[in-house]
Amino acid sequence: MTAAGPGQLPPRSAGGLHRGAMSAARRSYWKTVVAASLAAGVGGALLLGALAARWLLPGPWALIGWLAWGGALLLLVLASGSAALVACGGLIGLRRDALEARGVPYAARRPREWTPGPAGGAAWWILRLIREQVLGRSSRLSLRPGELVEVRSVQEILETLDGRGTLDGLPFMPEMAAFCGRQFRVFRRVDKINDWVGHTGLRRPRDTVMLEQLSCSGAHHGGCQANCQLRWKEAWLKRAGSRTGARGGGADAAPARSGMSLAEADLLRLARREDASDETRYVCQVTELAAGTTPLRRNDPRHYLRDLLWGNVRPGPLLVSVCIATFNWVQHLRGGVSVPSYAIMPQLTSPHETLDLQPGDVVRIKPKREIEPTLNAKSRNRGLWFDAEMLRFCGGSYRVLARVERLIEERTGKMLQLSSPCIILDGVTASGEYQGLCAQNESIFWREIWLERA
Repeated sequence: MTAAGPGQLPPRSAGGLHRGAMSAARRSYWKTVVAASLAAGVGGALLLGALAARWLLPGPWALIGWLAWGGALLLLVLASGSAALVACGGLIGLRRDALEARGVPYAARRPREWTPGPAGGAAWWILRLIREQVLGRSSRLSLRPGELVEVRSVQEILETLDGRGTLDGLPFMPEMAAFCGRQFRVFRRVDKINDWVGHTGLRRPRDTVMLEQLSCSGAHHGGCQANCQLRWKEAWLKRAGSRTGARGGGADAAPARSGMSLAEADLLRLARREDASDETRYVCQVTELAAGTTPLRRNDPRHYLRDLLWGNVRPGPLLVSVCIATFNWVQHLRGGVSVPSYAIMPQLTSPHETLDLQPGDVVRIKPKREIEPTLNAKSRNRGLWFDAEMLRFCGGSYRVLARVERLIEERTGKMLQLSSPCIILDGVTASGEYQGLCAQNESIFWREIWLERA
């Protein structure tokens, strides 16, 4: 396997450490934490001094004095606040590094999403009414995590698709037809993805959500076992209990016809194609991961604000992610070590171990210090990345969900038969914390040598 699988992102700069470098990583963290804390303290003192100056200096101020005072206050607030974020990010990194050294997992137990209470729900209902009736934006459902929706019928969905079986670049896959007519809750809005296939960074899709517990079975894609979470366009859904139909109005009305005449059998045809050598290449939502999306700058704070307002992330996890991102940005500028960090060996080959794990088996993920010797100089074991996202689960016990022996290669669409099977663990998915809180929730692949029977 030459490319990263679902949930496996390219190794961070922090990963390229050699054995014995963990103490150096902690020293690097502490240097930045101390410097940032001092900067925040000095900035806070200057801010208090600027506030006191206004009341201690007698007489009215001229306009230029007010502008200078206000500008100085703003700069001091931004500087001291940024320094505080950096210090907090470093302290989070130090705590996580200590837990990793002890083999203690720190994966969040609470969901990162939040749903509004009665007051919040009423506020969202009023805003939705204003958007539809006053602003005329009735074509969008604007779904939030926790809302109950119904998947439209296959025929209704087919009428939204173009000749390639896609809507805004997102394929409607044959595996999704089994869910038509059924009700599910919205798991998360997909307002951004990390393009780990084309390596183009964060990208923004529109009007897309994921539904709880709905992943691709691979039944119509050669038995692919990647267990990718399905993405749904809002045009393929309607709110549960909605009685609007093709002649109805509002956001829950059935989408207008696209002029195409696709049949359900066409979905099977579009899911695979033959190349010049008569080799089958599959088309799915992962091979078309970035289709129909637009580039998104990671340093643009608006995507974090959307995450908070739409309910994709609670304030606590959002603050942690922002602190770590700010700390890593400073570490990058000064040539320090990013959070998190782990050691890899300068070896060219990686060891192998077979446990013959099967679905239902309970395993314990080995601690970081036992996984590090299994990695080669490219942070891989037999072609599979060990990514920083996986460290939060080390030391924890989980149940085997699936044994992956075949999957679709994302860049080419070819079916790969894995000589070294991967393991998917129940409930172990990527958080996106180190990738701008992207919403994809991919299953993480594990080598058996990184696990042990519980």
